[in-house]
Formats: sequence, structure tokens, C-alpha cells
Amino acid sequence: MQHRGIIFLSLLLGGISCKEDENTIPAYVLDREKFSDVIVDFTLAESAAGINVLNVQGQKIDTVYSFNPLLDNNITKAQFDTSLYFYSHHPKIFREVYEIALEKLNRMQASRK
Repeated sequence: MQHRGIIFLSLLLGGISCKEDENTIPAYVLDREKFSDVIVDFTLAESAAGINVLNVQGQKIDTVYSFNPLLDNNITKAQFDTSLYFYSHHPKIFREVYEIALEKLNRMQASRK
């Protein structure tokens, strides 16, 4: 009976120590800083498209973007999709990324004043 308690305690402690840290970002996912750069660029591209869409006649909407956030950040769509999937399943970390992106956008806006 005592052996079962020791085995159970060992397994419990081993499981706790092996538990993946929720703040750990796997190597195949873009880190917070890089992903926030991509979010900033997508925000700027979307904003530019929103402004220019009324001036574009006879063109497809996807030609409105003046730049490609993925290409400009040297990442593939697969890297972006994988990172988006990871962050969407870790909302606490995703919020941190968005806060970084908002800080960058606020600095950009302040520098234009």
C-alpha cells in the first residue's frame, strides 16, 4: 500500500515538472516580437486598402494593398497560419502580442505628429 502512495506521488510530481510552461512558444511559431511586426503590417495594409478602395475602379480588391506583410517580414503563409493557430489557442500570450503591436502603432502615430 505504501509503495502505491510513493509511486503515485512520484508520477504526480513528475507530471507537474514535465508540464509545458504556458508561456513557452515552440520554435516553429513566430515569437511575440516578430508576430507583432506582422500584425502591425497587416493593420497598416488593411488601413491603406480601406482608404484606397474607393479610388480603385475596375481592379480586384486584392491588388489594393501596396505591400505584402508576409513578404516584407520574410515569412511564409504557412508560418503565419501556424503562428496564428498557436496564438489563437493561447489567448493570454496573444493578448501580449496585440499589446506589443498597439505600442508600435502608437509610437508610429506619435512620431507623425
